[in-house]
Amino acid sequence: MATKKTEETDFIELVRNLLRNWYIVLPCVVFSVSVGVFVSFWIRPVYQVDALLQIETKNGKGTAMMGDMAALFTTTSPAETEIELIKSRKVLGNTVESKRLQYYAIPKGKWDRLFHREGRMELMNFELPWGCFPLEDREIPWMVKVLDSTDFALYDYKKQRVLVGSVGQTYRFPYAGDTATFGIFRMKARKGQRFAVGKMRYLDAVDAFRKAFDVKEKGKRTGILEFSYKDVYPDRAVDILNEVATSYLRQNVEERNAEAQQTLEFLEKQLPDLKARLDSSLMNMNAYQNRVGSVDVAAETQIVLQKRMQLEQKILEIQQKKQEAIRLFHAEHPTVKTLEDQERAIRRELAATSRDVKDLPETQQEVLKLTSEVELNKVLYTNMLNSVQQLRLVSAGEVGSVRIVDFAEQTTRPVKPKKKLILVIFFLLGLFLGAAIVSLRDKLSGGVKSATFIEKETGFTVYAKVPKGNPKGTKGTRPLAVVEPDDVAVESLRALRSSLEFSMMESDQPIIGVSGLIPGVGKSFISVNLAALYAGLGKKVLLIDADLRKGRLHKEFGIKRGKGFSQVLLREIQPEDVISSTEVENLFVLPCGNVPANPAELLGSKHYAELIERFKQEYDLIIIDTPPIMLVTDAALACRVAAQIVMVIEYNKHSIEAIQDGMGQILKGNPNAHASIVINKYEHGNQDGYGYKYGKY
Repeated sequence: MATKKTEETDFIELVRNLLRNWYIVLPCVVFSVSVGVFVSFWIRPVYQVDALLQIETKNGKGTAMMGDMAALFTTTSPAETEIELIKSRKVLGNTVESKRLQYYAIPKGKWDRLFHREGRMELMNFELPWGCFPLEDREIPWMVKVLDSTDFALYDYKKQRVLVGSVGQTYRFPYAGDTATFGIFRMKARKGQRFAVGKMRYLDAVDAFRKAFDVKEKGKRTGILEFSYKDVYPDRAVDILNEVATSYLRQNVEERNAEAQQTLEFLEKQLPDLKARLDSSLMNMNAYQNRVGSVDVAAETQIVLQKRMQLEQKILEIQQKKQEAIRLFHAEHPTVKTLEDQERAIRRELAATSRDVKDLPETQQEVLKLTSEVELNKVLYTNMLNSVQQLRLVSAGEVGSVRIVDFAEQTTRPVKPKKKLILVIFFLLGLFLGAAIVSLRDKLSGGVKSATFIEKETGFTVYAKVPKGNPKGTKGTRPLAVVEPDDVAVESLRALRSSLEFSMMESDQPIIGVSGLIPGVGKSFISVNLAALYAGLGKKVLLIDADLRKGRLHKEFGIKRGKGFSQVLLREIQPEDVISSTEVENLFVLPCGNVPANPAELLGSKHYAELIERFKQEYDLIIIDTPPIMLVTDAALACRVAAQIVMVIEYNKHSIEAIQDGMGQILKGNPNAHASIVINKYEHGNQDGYGYKYGKY
């Protein structure tokens, strides 16, 4: 739970940090989204069409012999095989050639592409005498310029015009000592548009087509194949995908018919030989009968003849089945072994009938032999005639194992670019870029953020962490502590006042020196509002602008710059002549006055200390606003009379070494003073629990 809470706190702090640095994050997001808009318009729309095919599973002879057990040996879906065949060059290559996909015509013009005003051009022919070109020039496209709705001009890779022609015609023209061919099948473009034209190598064209084409099985073992194809032109995509489907269907029918055709051709070649053998056996039978005359065949001989004919027919049938089984299985398969055993058993039975034949008279043995040959050849010839007729019927009626379920239909909605997704991605990229810049800036700044770390490294207490006050709070010459007493910055200054009160209880020197490391840290803001808060307690407070070089307290209270503290130190005027009251009750200001020639000497003089002692008698509290300590030594000289020294630093701006050096410098002239640190412009995290208008809560 603690880890989860810490992660949530870190995330909230990250969001707050991004919101605080909105001036960095917002331009990054706007820039990134602008790039996303450009990209979404720059990408050409791509359309996808789909078609469905069904593969009809037909059981082969081997599967039929295995019966119901065939399902146990089925390991692959027929669709997987068909998918690989469809992706082959044999199928896709035919589509590439028939639809002229090896030719390309790419429209040129950045503005036309950005605003989707590109034209369209499709080539019917583009053949060049490539052998006449250097190898590096063969990849350079030619250029076509549209002259009007039907006419064009062709420029070679050297930008020389070689042809002026019209759409729908094939032109042959001399080029590079040979003949070139060019023709445009379709053109829809505005006058003056240009197209880069060329021809890809066959393998490159097939690979490019394969990337845009996809085929997959819908479901598992359904036998339904889904074809899809992407193209910048939806009508061309439909035409191409339907061509793939019909081409594959045509090849499937041709391949399935090829086996029957080959078997038919083989049988038709064997048929005359069988007819000749049948005629020869009949002639031998007739010749023997003419020589020996009529022979009476006994009933016993008839039985032997019929039995031998039946056995020989069974042997032929088993041999045919064995040949078919060997085509499907190896020679050691149980099916093949079973058929061989059956054949050996029948041959043994046939051999037994041969012993019966030897017991017959010689004349009847010869008649039996000749009759057997005639009957066997007659059976073979009749079976082959039947097989030829069946194969002719199969070849004529073969429809293939594939049928088209749904042809491709034209669509009007592109699948690319997905503009909403692109804008979301670039918006997130803009956020990441802004966050990275903010994080990098924080890391490179080298500034200290942690008050605990400052206290640990310097040994001085951080009395207050003052966030940025309400910029609308200050009105005219009235401090923020008076105009917006409930402001979060004023609340932090009240904490500073309380801490200083406790510290001053041990000292009889009601003098506070306020300095900063560098200009711009908000030192004067702290001095003015701290003085106003003390005045609000009913104390008579004198605020002295000891920055004799670039003092600005007179601006805070609307006092015209003139003589002031500088002239008092030079003994030109008396303090009461230049001390001004303010709109804040009990608060008086001694402005810096005109810039003297020697401000450091004046602040280090004995007269300066005497004046402070005099002011102690007249006021309850003296706050001295001094120059930045890192620029001049004036601050150390001015704070040598202070009992309390407040060093103002800016959040995440100073290194710890700079803070240590500044504290060391300002305490050189007054090592016994009680020093503390105020972090101005502090950026509170979520864990701090601060918010505006806390007092009104």
